[in-house]
Amino acid sequence: MALFGRTTIDDPDLRHLAGHRRVLAAGRGPDGQVLGLADALLFADRGAPRALPWHEIATGGWNRETNILRWTTIDGERTELELVETGLLPDLFNERVTASIAVVRTVPLAGAGTAVITARRNLADEAARLLWSAAPGRGTTPEQVAADPLVGEELARLRAEYDVG
Repeated sequence: MALFGRTTIDDPDLRHLAGHRRVLAAGRGPDGQVLGLADALLFADRGAPRALPWHEIATGGWNRETNILRWTTIDGERTELELVETGLLPDLFNERVTASIAVVRTVPLAGAGTAVITARRNLADEAARLLWSAAPGRGTTPEQVAADPLVGEELARLRAEYDVG
């Protein structure tokens, strides 16, 4: 298990992406290894190696019945990754995505619905500015969030409160 020992990285492309960073958890999908580092998830995406920083994952989770690790990025990209060997990767996934969250606020819209404002920290760079996003709450569309002035006002207020430096 990577969390308590060393993990050999089979794929030379993933080894290159990992560099000298330590593997905290490892699993395996149909396309090869899936590696959890302190700052990113490494995996093969349609045969190409990919590093996905934890702070770019908006939502996600593990489905034990289907062995699917799924996530949606802050840009709206949805991915499902089957794991044939899980190791401690589902637990690390949850811990790292949660660790990247600095602020979460639910904002009522001027009309009906809500928006969720989130600030995420880059776990690889403590000096990096927070990454802010506003997403629709349940039953709300992205267009409603984008058009609502209260979202922009609350986002500006939160940035003034939390962005330092």
